Amino acid sequence: MLKFIDEHFEEAIVVVLMAAMSILIGVQIFMRYAMGASLSWSEELARYFFIWMTYIGIAYGVRKDAHIRVTMAVDLLPRQGQVWVRVLTHLVFGAFAFFVMYQGWFLVEKIFRFGQKSSSLGIPMGWVYLAPLTGFGLTLIRLLQAAYLDLRAVREVRA
Repeated sequence: MLKFIDEHFEEAIVVVLMAAMSILIGVQIFMRYAMGASLSWSEELARYFFIWMTYIGIAYGVRKDAHIRVTMAVDLLPRQGQVWVRVLTHLVFGAFAFFVMYQGWFLVEKIFRFGQKSSSLGIPMGWVYLAPLTGFGLTLIRLLQAAYLDLRAVREVRA
């Protein structure tokens, strides 16, 4: 079970959010053009699903090693050098993710304290602002996993 969660956690969340967002937009289109009356809250909720999907998707991209990068110079290095550069990039990206989480925490705390609510749904905006904090938290976990696996690969190359 833990292996399944490790391999598919972000993917499952992104799929559910994408499906919900698509259904909401489809219902909104149907209501607007077939029924002649639109829903006031569906676009806002779909937007919030999209925001959450984007930030969770960053962690999913790290898990699948799917982020765009330029590797021309790194490819010229020996195998062990390539792995060390990958570890360094994981650490730099991790530092950025930690910085976003650190700053995001203060922002989320402030938004919850002020009690700001969304216009159509009336939900606390702090829940929306939790998306970067949560997404980059998952990203940091995935980066640590990737760095660990790369360091283990360095040991195997030496042996």
